[in-house]
Amino acid sequence: MALRRYDTGAGGTPPGDRAEPSPGPVGPKDPGPDGQARDSPAESGTDRYGPGDGPPGAGRGAMARWVFPAAVAVFAALCLALVIQDGRMPAARGPDAPADTFSAARATAHVREIAAAPRPGGSAAHARARAYLVRTLTALGIDTRVHTGAAASHRPDLSPTGADSRYAGLRLENVVARIPGTASTRPVALVTHYDSTEAGPGANDAGVPVSVLLETARALRTGPPPRNDVLLVFTDAEESGLLGAQALVDTPGVLPPDAVILNFEARGSRGPSLMFEAGPDTAWLVKTLAGEVPGARTDSLLDAAYDYMPNLTDFTVFQEAGHQGLNLAYLDGYTHYHGTTDTPEQVDPATVQHQGGQALGLARALGSADLARTPAGDSAYFQAAGWFVSYPLGAALPAALVVAGLGLALLLRLRARGVLTLGGTCRGFAVVLGQLLLAAGAAFALAPLTASGHEEFAHYYDIGGHGPALAGFLVFTLAVGSTLALLARRWAGPREQVAGAALLWTVLSCVSAVALPGGSHVFIWPALGLLAAAAVLTSRVGAKVWGRVLAAALGTVPAALLVFPLLPLLTDALGLGLVAAPVAVAALLTALLPGVLPSLPRLLPVTAAVVAVAVLAGTALLPPEPERRLRADLAYLWDADRRTAHWLSRAPSDDWSDRFLPADAERGSVSDLWPGWRVPVRRGPAEEFPLPGPRITTEVVGGSEAGGRRVRLTAVSERGAREMAIVVSGTAVRGWSLTGVPGEFADDPPGDAPWELWIRQVPEEGVELELELAPGPARVMVVDRTPGLPGPAGDGPDDTRAPALGIASVGEATLVAGTRVLE
Repeated sequence: MALRRYDTGAGGTPPGDRAEPSPGPVGPKDPGPDGQARDSPAESGTDRYGPGDGPPGAGRGAMARWVFPAAVAVFAALCLALVIQDGRMPAARGPDAPADTFSAARATAHVREIAAAPRPGGSAAHARARAYLVRTLTALGIDTRVHTGAAASHRPDLSPTGADSRYAGLRLENVVARIPGTASTRPVALVTHYDSTEAGPGANDAGVPVSVLLETARALRTGPPPRNDVLLVFTDAEESGLLGAQALVDTPGVLPPDAVILNFEARGSRGPSLMFEAGPDTAWLVKTLAGEVPGARTDSLLDAAYDYMPNLTDFTVFQEAGHQGLNLAYLDGYTHYHGTTDTPEQVDPATVQHQGGQALGLARALGSADLARTPAGDSAYFQAAGWFVSYPLGAALPAALVVAGLGLALLLRLRARGVLTLGGTCRGFAVVLGQLLLAAGAAFALAPLTASGHEEFAHYYDIGGHGPALAGFLVFTLAVGSTLALLARRWAGPREQVAGAALLWTVLSCVSAVALPGGSHVFIWPALGLLAAAAVLTSRVGAKVWGRVLAAALGTVPAALLVFPLLPLLTDALGLGLVAAPVAVAALLTALLPGVLPSLPRLLPVTAAVVAVAVLAGTALLPPEPERRLRADLAYLWDADRRTAHWLSRAPSDDWSDRFLPADAERGSVSDLWPGWRVPVRRGPAEEFPLPGPRITTEVVGGSEAGGRRVRLTAVSERGAREMAIVVSGTAVRGWSLTGVPGEFADDPPGDAPWELWIRQVPEEGVELELELAPGPARVMVVDRTPGLPGPAGDGPDDTRAPALGIASVGEATLVAGTRVLE
């Protein structure tokens, strides 16, 4: 941080490490008015002893040397306090809260009704949840309808097998309620899904968002009607390929094409509700959220990073259809996600209150606004110390270039004065980069060891309550950084290391401005502050006490306010398995320590290492929480043609699964059983339970213009399965339709990749699929799927069901396959 002189009195290389101890200040000289060379104020005794208004006294020099590090500590503590203050969760309001406000207590009462049991699409619990929605909204006097339709989607990222998958639903039931506006300029739609996975009751995903919308609707009805129409939309089959949302945008007249979408989700069980995704041209909408909704949490870094992640929500469908809007969700408590422990008891009232305040605040703000003409444009934005900062997204690269220009100018200036050399700066850069890579790599390797006592890590790559582990890894980062800084001081002194750190921040500013402009502010503004601090400290002003305090503020405040909040956020979003990400960010800060402390204490690495080991060992030795007991996922696959049975599992073995699948079974391919399956799984032979396979008929109904043929395939599940998968291999599929649902999505997968279609809500009479095939023989495999396992495998305790992160989207499934070959 401080590009200044490091000598025997001000830190840096100790006297014993120098070839010749320096008796006094050395370095570049500035010519005085009489032409005689004199010490530069930033390099002279005044730099060590104070502002230079008197001779160096016994105590004044030592005190002055600590002005800068003391100021850094104060500013860092103040920034951390502001971050903690801004991150406080709201107090949950009780059932007696004013009628026009949101009450977490009233909302969680709905959660207990909706999340009494798992409610996958087509189940009895799913139908009960839908009836409860209609009954509750109708009782509020809101016009509520159930829209039934069908849809298809192409969502390879959601494939349980890793294949190029499509999804189709033949009976999708979306609930749409409308609060009419007095003079609507544009409708506002609050959206969530009401289905869950089969693995758990889905109290958080998405029982809480459903309840938030119900309580928001009640609060809206207590006041005057809004100016704009407000829609409350509860989609079906989100967990099965985003099919309900697809049906909404495919069906004219159900969802207005210009509706502003506010989608509410949950990917955990606690924590703040974050706005993590905004559609195009929504700078105005983000400003509305930040300006009109108390407690709003957002950062364009979240939006920018989300584009690179394989996650999808209903908001993806609405964006593809051209809707503007925002996507909001809470992330912490991931180990209850899509599992049997996602129960009403795991719902955090403060989280409900926070998301509910956002839903009601946005509904009122947008419901009363003139939305006829909204400005175009996107922005980079963030929140710091209670302030919302926003600027055009296109300004990110010019800002990064300004930082690079300032850094180059400062380097040339210090090089001309002999304070720095290009080679020394490069050596410092290598040390700092080594600190980052070493700390992040070691954290990645140590995370599984730290979590070894926590069963949930094998399923979620995270542990419940990862806060202590994160603290341990941050202290570990300090130990790694200070150790390497001390070991490398002969090759690259503190001055060079700080210059290298500033160079790394500058490089990251430029790279992020190009590759991740929405997240570039995390590097641009701290880098600008660091360079400004260095410029002050190496000028005449830096010799003054107030100059050092100014430099401390410039170097500390931007970095602290923008980087401190990232550390827990990244851990919540990525889990302890990827704790290397927050560790890398922390390493960027620890690399600046040689510029803060007059000298790095030799005991710092040892002390930090001891504390880190103690904290991480304590985390590893903590017993797992009883309610987190999980069971390995397991699927039974019966090949009805070859009369062979197989156990398949994606999760590590446990005592229960070892009864069926060998514990030493290694992960491998199952493409011989299921063409196109790319997710490695453990497999082994299974006891034969001769279940009836799907009844399949095929008929060639004509040719195609490209020389292929059109084939009609019918499939009926003899077991009454509500879900089917159809896999075509050997030739390309150029077009398809399913019982009146047109396949309007990408077909003919590249290369030799098999074509895969998952069908939800299969009727008792089966399905009829028309395929347009390229020339050549084709193999068609039809798989019907039911939850649960046959024989003794299905007798496990109900409270230890597997999480829905395994094969076929759920922890336990029976798959029965039959095939047809088309010449």
